Amino acid sequence: MAESLAVAALITKRADLAGLIEHHRKEMGRLADDLAHLDATRKLFSPEIDLRTIRIKAHRVRNRFFRPGECQRMVLDIFREAQGAALSSRQIGEALTARRGLEATTVMIEQMRKNAIGVLRRLQRSGTLVLAGRDGNGTTWAVA
Repeated sequence: MAESLAVAALITKRADLAGLIEHHRKEMGRLADDLAHLDATRKLFSPEIDLRTIRIKAHRVRNRFFRPGECQRMVLDIFREAQGAALSSRQIGEALTARRGLEATTVMIEQMRKNAIGVLRRLQRSGTLVLAGRDGNGTTWAVA
């Protein structure tokens, strides 16, 4: 009985994913057509422009939890309050969840942890933070 439920769930999930793929294929076709029309119109006005010189603009998905720069400010505040102690990405995720006033479920803490990891890596590249090692909760970070 349990196997038939699992198979039914897998079939349903496969149908959902196949539907998404088809939807996005159609959307890609529509976007490609729009781009071709745009290029043809541009060619009427300025045929000498080489399209290879136009940089592609990255499409960014807005973070639903933080405004731009807000997560980084919160992470830096968390380190400031830790007074030089090394913190794991899990601890930072928990602190972010609490600061946002969200329910501290495992899924929410993991989402906040993922947000924080991006910020932590950016701060590491800028020299603000350094890797301090690993503990049972993940990578630990410290102020440089």
